[in-house]
Amino acid sequence: MKLINKTKYAILGVLLAGPSTGYEIKSLMNRSTVYFWRESDSTLYPMLKVLAKEGKVSSEIVYSGKKKKEIFSITEAGRAEFSTWLESPTGLEIPRNEFLLKLFFLTEPVDMVRLFQERLQHMEKIYTDYQKIATRLESLAVSPSQTVRLKTLRYGITHLNLEINWLKENIAENING
Repeated sequence: MKLINKTKYAILGVLLAGPSTGYEIKSLMNRSTVYFWRESDSTLYPMLKVLAKEGKVSSEIVYSGKKKKEIFSITEAGRAEFSTWLESPTGLEIPRNEFLLKLFFLTEPVDMVRLFQERLQHMEKIYTDYQKIATRLESLAVSPSQTVRLKTLRYGITHLNLEINWLKENIAENING
């Protein structure tokens, strides 16, 4: 089965909200989708060029004083491709998780506790960040985008709660073990 680069759909999805520069797209992703979908500059900017070549986005050069900006907009072809992707079955992802990779190879309880404690600290920080985002989203006017963003966030919070509880149980088990 041919792998499809999903970066294009992340970009097209952002552009549905309105025209943006590459920097603005990256900035929005760093404030929102970065928690579950990361894009690096080395994939984002080349994909914008590919999408423009394919006619999925158009671009316009504008000047602000001497500063040049390239602003991208989604085209009808881009909207159609995005819509087709949304309606297609979601593939199974195999996440890359360094924590689980390290855990897989550990054998000493002391090393496991250290790894669990490190992970717990990280997950609790993310949980705090998610709660702040939830508070901000809940303060916004109810809209379809606000509703789905809250659902996405609550999915993440549910997974964090599960992992935090699992980590605490395993720390206690390995300390008291």
